[in-house]
Amino acid sequence: MIGHEPKELLRTLLNDYKMPAASLSKITGISEQVILDFANGENIQPAITQTEMMDLIDLVGLLVIGVPSTDANERVSAITQALTDEFGIPVETISLFSNLECEDIEEFMKENASLSIEKRYSLAVTVLFLHYIFKR
Repeated sequence: MIGHEPKELLRTLLNDYKMPAASLSKITGISEQVILDFANGENIQPAITQTEMMDLIDLVGLLVIGVPSTDANERVSAITQALTDEFGIPVETISLFSNLECEDIEEFMKENASLSIEKRYSLAVTVLFLHYIFKR
């Protein structure tokens, strides 16, 4: 992350966002001790591969910088777009699963504030669950 020290971002994730090192270990496959050592400024290069290091830095950056800087509606829109682009799921299928009209979803993709909060909630829960299922 340009302009951000990875160790500082990791400390922010652990301390300010209360993310347990044990959870990061389960997510990344990197031992909890190595994660804590990295946060404390120790050299962990011998303990993990370069790929693991880059993946950890990317994950931490997304969590500390990406999540807070992205509006929830933008995230739902991006995940909806990923379902259609990456997996080829038609908007009609998403509309049927979410009990919304195709036009509602298409309009939401153009203008995030176009749906009522209830419809946004239904769309969000549906696309997040579908994305979770398909990424497994």
